Amino acid sequence: MGSHAKRAILVLGVALLLLDGSRGLASIIPPLEVDILDANESKQGQALLYPNFIELKDRAGTLKGAIGIVLAQGKAQLFLVGAGDERKLIGWAENRRLYNAENKLVGYYFWTAIWSYVYDPNMKKVGQAQCLAYQGVCAAGIAGYLLGLF
Repeated sequence: MGSHAKRAILVLGVALLLLDGSRGLASIIPPLEVDILDANESKQGQALLYPNFIELKDRAGTLKGAIGIVLAQGKAQLFLVGAGDERKLIGWAENRRLYNAENKLVGYYFWTAIWSYVYDPNMKKVGQAQCLAYQGVCAAGIAGYLLGLF
C-alpha cells in the first residue's frame, strides 16, 4: 500500500474521532472561540479551539470541518477534514504551507503569540485570527477556511 493510501486511511480514522459526538476531554472543556477575519477585518467564520483539534464554522454557525494533528511515520502532520457525510480529507499542512487533497499548494499561514495570518500562493494577505492557543494548528485551520478548502 502506497504512502498516499496509508495517509488517507489514517486521516479517515482521525476524521471519525474529530467529528463524532463523543469527544471525551473536549466535551468537558469548553472551546476557545476565535473569529476568522478576512483581509478587511470582516468576520467570515469562527474557529473553536479544543485541546487536541480545531473545528471551523461559517458565519451562520454551520460546521464546515476540522483540523487536527496525526502522528504518521514518526512525525506530527496536520490534516483538514470536511464535515459532510463523507468526512473526507480536504487538505493538509506542513512547514507553514497549506495543500489541498491533491497536494497542490493553496497558500501560506504564519503566526505570532497573538495573531495568525493567512496568505494566498502569491503572498497576498487574505485574512487573520487571534489564535491565543494552539497557534500553528489554529493558523493552518483558518488558512484552510479562508482559502476555500472547507
